[in-house]
Amino acid sequence: MSNKILVWVDAGLIQFGIAKYLKKIYDCELFAIYDFNHHIKKSFLNQKLIDFKKEWYYWDHVLNIKQKPDVEYLKSFEQRYNINLCSITITDRVFNEHNNWYIFSRDEILRILELECKFFENVLESSEPNFLIIKVTDFHRSHLLERMCRSKGIKVLMLETSRLGYRSTISEEANEIDYFESMQSTNDKITFSELRENIKKYDRYKQAKSLRSGGFNFPMWEKIKSSLYWMIKTFDKEYRMGYDHFGLTRFNVIAVRFSNAIKRSYRSSYIDSALARKVKNEKFVYYPLTVEPERTLSISAPFYMDQLEMIRNIARSIPVDFKLYVKEHYGMKYRHWRPISYYKTIMDLPNVTLIHPSLSNVELIKNCSIVFVITGTAGLEAAYYGKPSIIFGHTSYDSLPSVHKIENLEDLPKIIRTCLDEKVNPSDVASLVKIIENVSFDFDIYEMNNKIEDRFHAGGFLISNKMPMDILDSFLEENKTTFEMLANEHVKKIKQHDIYKNKQNV
Repeated sequence: MSNKILVWVDAGLIQFGIAKYLKKIYDCELFAIYDFNHHIKKSFLNQKLIDFKKEWYYWDHVLNIKQKPDVEYLKSFEQRYNINLCSITITDRVFNEHNNWYIFSRDEILRILELECKFFENVLESSEPNFLIIKVTDFHRSHLLERMCRSKGIKVLMLETSRLGYRSTISEEANEIDYFESMQSTNDKITFSELRENIKKYDRYKQAKSLRSGGFNFPMWEKIKSSLYWMIKTFDKEYRMGYDHFGLTRFNVIAVRFSNAIKRSYRSSYIDSALARKVKNEKFVYYPLTVEPERTLSISAPFYMDQLEMIRNIARSIPVDFKLYVKEHYGMKYRHWRPISYYKTIMDLPNVTLIHPSLSNVELIKNCSIVFVITGTAGLEAAYYGKPSIIFGHTSYDSLPSVHKIENLEDLPKIIRTCLDEKVNPSDVASLVKIIENVSFDFDIYEMNNKIEDRFHAGGFLISNKMPMDILDSFLEENKTTFEMLANEHVKKIKQHDIYKNKQNV
């Protein structure tokens, strides 16, 4: 019997391309949930590129949110699926302080959840999938579906960047290595210098800097043309019915865009004048700030989203002869940086130095004593330089003996002092890197995202209003080799799951 596969398709389009070529090489029934604005929906309604058994448009099922929510149903849902709905929704950027347009009431959020849960239950009952193909989840709606699937034993095939630059992986859960306990480790003798030489080709920071966002480096006339088209054609009554567009008006969108441009310029000047650019000859521990809003906080570590409080906790836990260096993330330029008051709050802490985003992470890691991260890759990179790390969320590298996960904040001072005397074994790190190499493959998600945004979404400035199928098909054919490779990697992962399922049944 052929497998049934549910595919989550959004404006990023990668999973749509995977589905097209998967159907050519693998005997399966495909189902799709579409998550994009109604204008693009119209382009996909009669698409002939992929023979989906059934298709659903997510936004058709989350209307009429002004009705009273059925709280008893939601309580029952939480029990049946073992899912905490509040931790999924309240941290979503649509429902928290990062939404510039609208403040949702409790009843509105619960009503949206009720509609989503009932919709997803209907989809899963009618399609009975064995697998879910999805990108790494970044909004509560896709994360909710992923959690529901895992609760029901439906294997999730989540495509995400690897901890090694320019490589990607497919796993059941973000920041996870499937079947890690069965992976073969190595005991090869290696030095830290040899280790760093081996991984030079996996420069994740260089890769990340190639990612474009918000239309940066896209011609101004293209942005103006896209903005005019959005105001005239896209911004209609049906567009405003989507809850993520509540509160939008043509005027406030223009005003916020203009305001953000001013904020970016003003804050950038402050950052250049006030933040430190050098590492002093002193003992310090290092905490790189995480971009906000970002799924690494909202989904991977929802209880550690307040980074100011994190910094205070670290600052009050380090030995008296140490300082804490906090570095701003260069990616915040795409979010018009943080408020100046945020930076001043950090700099007012007497044992904290705020570092300019241009300073090399490598230089900071090489000279620090401990690296602190929530779920970021800097904790793994610390191990490349023989430095221990302290993490606050789950990561795919927390099996390393030199990585310490905080379970109780009151233990932080004690764990810091333990780490200061710790020696990192390069062979442990090399063994984990080898495992990550084995479970990943050459695919630069950032490069593909850039291609898709340049072709269809004004360089990431605005989601397209149109998606002609002939143009989409041409794009997929131009990148056929890549999408065929991705389809084959998904088949490999399906077969891996089948093998382990059969072993468990023996």
